[in-house]
This record gives sequence, C-alpha cells and structure tokens, in this order.
Amino acid sequence: MDPHAKLIFEDVYTWSKEYLEVPNVHLNKMPACPYARQAWKDGKVWIEIRQPDIGYRRQLNKLLKKLDFKKKEILIFCDPYFMEFSLNRFQKEIDSFNDKWNKKDIFFMGFHPYNPATEEEQEFLVNPKGDIEMPESKVTYSMMLIQKFSQLYEASDRLKRMGYYKKWPKDYYDEVVESRQQTYEKLFVKGAKNDEQEKNTSA
Repeated sequence: MDPHAKLIFEDVYTWSKEYLEVPNVHLNKMPACPYARQAWKDGKVWIEIRQPDIGYRRQLNKLLKKLDFKKKEILIFCDPYFMEFSLNRFQKEIDSFNDKWNKKDIFFMGFHPYNPATEEEQEFLVNPKGDIEMPESKVTYSMMLIQKFSQLYEASDRLKRMGYYKKWPKDYYDEVVESRQQTYEKLFVKGAKNDEQEKNTSA
C-alpha cells in the first residue's frame, strides 16, 4: 500500500466528518454538504490514491471504466504527487475531463493545495463551527471529485428551492454551483428540447 494511503483515507474522512457534515454556523446550522453523512453511512464513497508509477490521467481513466453509480455516489481521486501540476495545469485537467465526460453524465470537481479555501472568501468551508478550533490535515494532496452529473444537478436544485444557498458567498456560488447547473441544462435540458423541436419540425 502507498505510504500516504492510510493518512489520506483518515484525512478525507475527517474532512467530511468535521467540516462538511456538521451543523454550519454560517449556513443556518445546515451542513456544508447535506448528503455527505448518508453517503458514508451507505458505503457510497469510493476513495482511490494515485500511484507514483502510473500517470494521473491513465489511472483516473482506468477508475472511470470501473465506476458504477449504482454502487457508489462519488469517487474521490487523491494525488499526493500533486506537485507536478501547477494550478493552471490542474484546472486544465479538470476542464478536459469535464469536456469529455459531462455529456456522459459525469461531473468533475477539483481541489488543489496551492489554492485552499480561505476565511475571507469561503469561511463556511474553513471554520464551520465558528470559534472552535478545527483539526488540521497531516498530509497534503489534491482531490478530484467525480459524481453522476444528473444526481448532482437534482440535489443542487432541491437545495436551492429550500433556500440553502442564500448564505453562500455569491461569487463562490456562481463559480461552483450556478455554472455547473447551466452546463447541465445546456447539455440535457435545452438539448432535449431542441431535439424534440427538430423531431416535430421533421414530422
């Protein structure tokens, strides 16, 4: 097993338990990720660690071939060898995977250690319990989160109707949620309507 593996598994679980699942003082006591606790409970979280002797894209593509959303809701691909990726290159990797896989109902979102959340911009992610001291990570790695696009879209839509995002920083909401929802609608909602209109015109 990779020497980083145990620490990373523990760190991802702690991040979810202590940052994403707890009642968040900045979000009217709603957790930052309302569905995370149940996903862990149901065994729907799949964590994989990048191997040093396999290229990033090669290993992730192999994992995607095995990914079954009937068994897992999210794949978290952790890379302790992230140093070879600048922020710009890592973003290009995210964009490249999304360009290829979005239309196959898969969405990619990345986190890079060189661009951490800050109290000034995303305090609800950094300090969910207010003044209570939070556990610090013991290992550094990037993460690629891979989810079923339609499930992510529907979950975000439900949360929006509940008013959940009203407490999110607007810039962060627009960048993370709104842009994702628009991409999905362009591919699957408007695209389906256009296809139907073409069929009716042809008929």
